[in-house]
Amino acid sequence: MAKDKHILQNDLHEIHSVSNTTNINLLQTILESSPNIMIFALDREYKYIAFNHGHKEVMQTIWGKEIELGLNMLEIIVREDDIRKAKALFDRALRGESFVDETEYGDEVLSRKFWQTFYSPIYDDAHKKVIALTCFNLDISERRNIENQLQLADLALNMITDAVYLFNEKSEIIYVNQAACDSLGYTKEEMIGKTPFDIDPVITINELKNIRKTIRLKKVIHFETKHKRHDGFVFDVEVTTYPYNDGQYGLHIVKNITDRKKTEEKLKLLASVFTSAKEGIVITDTKGTIVEANEAYSLITGYSNDEVVGQNAGFLKSDKHDNAFYKNMWNELIRNKYWIGEIWNRRKSGEIFVERLTISAISDSEGKTSSYVGLLTDITTGKDYESTLERMAFYDSLTGLPNRLLFAERINQAMMISKRLNSMMAVCFLDLDEFKPVNDDFGHSVGDTLLVEMASRMQKCVRESDTVARMGGDEFAILLLNLNTVEECETTITKILDSIIEPFIVPNKEAVNVSASIGVTLYPHDNAASDTLLRHADQAMYVAKESGKNQYVFHN
Repeated sequence: MAKDKHILQNDLHEIHSVSNTTNINLLQTILESSPNIMIFALDREYKYIAFNHGHKEVMQTIWGKEIELGLNMLEIIVREDDIRKAKALFDRALRGESFVDETEYGDEVLSRKFWQTFYSPIYDDAHKKVIALTCFNLDISERRNIENQLQLADLALNMITDAVYLFNEKSEIIYVNQAACDSLGYTKEEMIGKTPFDIDPVITINELKNIRKTIRLKKVIHFETKHKRHDGFVFDVEVTTYPYNDGQYGLHIVKNITDRKKTEEKLKLLASVFTSAKEGIVITDTKGTIVEANEAYSLITGYSNDEVVGQNAGFLKSDKHDNAFYKNMWNELIRNKYWIGEIWNRRKSGEIFVERLTISAISDSEGKTSSYVGLLTDITTGKDYESTLERMAFYDSLTGLPNRLLFAERINQAMMISKRLNSMMAVCFLDLDEFKPVNDDFGHSVGDTLLVEMASRMQKCVRESDTVARMGGDEFAILLLNLNTVEECETTITKILDSIIEPFIVPNKEAVNVSASIGVTLYPHDNAASDTLLRHADQAMYVAKESGKNQYVFHN
């Protein structure tokens, strides 16, 4: 196309500077020597005096009519608005004006295209009077369609609230939407060319390499990190990266999760309180039907969570209180939004016990009571019961292993010992591979038995000074202390992997196999806080799982 434009400029100059006869001969030569350009010439009455084959084919396509020399071009055009538009442009050229115009022409049914047209007058021998005009047409329909699509895509991307970044193979930003600019406080021009290191204060070179590697493998990757605004403010984000252009580019969709993280922390705190509280906690709807209860409640009453959910909270009645007692209790609860007192109830075993009970009404956004929360303490057994609850708060009820809270305390203690003895320790995060199919195929009871067996196998692979903890579900954490070499750590982890992969016999005598993915970080090589050490081990575990499972990966 660039070549045709160059020819066009030179040819126009020649047409205007030679005799009329030479003009026509030169024009006819040009007409058939430019295959990518549709060319025609009209006299002052808009009749054809010349056209090339390309123009003839186009006229047949967009209007469905054959053309010939001497035919008035305006009589071929069907649409009235196109006729008026074409005549106005022809008249400009016939008045001696040379110009370029982009216009849409064509029949709605046959074909309607966008054209870029170069209009130019043809003069007489004395170069004083315009006797005709020439038009050089370029079909720019495809370009206009692409431009329209890009404009629509850009409009759509700028309307969404998530930040969108497109990084090239050099990890340089080549596109951002308005939400990305707003979130970081830069203009689009300022954002172009920046790298992840300019906007992410915590990303490392190795992490970026892993992201690039995943993109080249045409895989989607999800991760959480932090972004830094132009004014220095740092906030939490969740990034989903999609491979683009055959894995050469990375399209990052970024959500600001600052509020969500705060909410999650609050929920974690509440969940921690709910799970580890020494007091029994029970939640009911406005009719008194139990919707949730914690482990302490199960321990006090003897009923499991599955057994109490759906029951009315009064199912523990011991018959030591008459109906007037309960009526007064509910009247006071409705009037004051709370009730505090002592009440006799019956455990699942039939044993009568006394509890101190506090019931509080929970209101919705409109101030209406939406649920009730009961906090109960067994005041029957005193100190022995308190000791039992304390163990429940720090140990997993299924496997008997330390839970997340106790494991966190032991990491802190181990870090202090490691500093004092100048020794190395390892924090490992383990996730069982293919555990869900066992649960689905054989039931939760078999799944629980499998978890207990795996916990036992892991404990046999470590020393008494080490710790194996259950973090929840099929996730475990391991603390290896007083390591002299990395190889010593690898030997223990290999033993754990080998023990886990040994067949497990389910009740129907069928053997099933599970494996494990383990992430490891070494302290003080990884000189981070205790919660960060566990997070690094968790991240490395995901890398191990994505790399094929049944293996371990060190956090780099």
